[in-house]
Amino acid sequence: MAAIGIFLTIIAGLFFYWLRCCLRFWYGVCEIVVAVVVIYLTFVPPYTVVVLEDMSPGRLLMSKGVGILGGIYILVRGLDNLDEDLPAKWRPIWDRIFPTRA
Repeated sequence: MAAIGIFLTIIAGLFFYWLRCCLRFWYGVCEIVVAVVVIYLTFVPPYTVVVLEDMSPGRLLMSKGVGILGGIYILVRGLDNLDEDLPAKWRPIWDRIFPTRA
């Protein structure tokens, strides 16, 4: 089960990097929404939101959400840094996968 979660999180990171390349405004909106969620989860004690009588998949995801979102953000930043100094021979493939909006 953990491998599926890791795989899906990496796919989400690639999607958000694509979103950042192609639709930067909407990527910014997503960043603001995620920031508000992280701020909320930081100040609201986790046991009042997450740990109640049962640990449903939604509550489990919420308990791990900050780590998942942090991982996705770091992945997007890493991809952005690769893009800044990508070897010329890789550029055509990279631009096909992650086109930039002019």
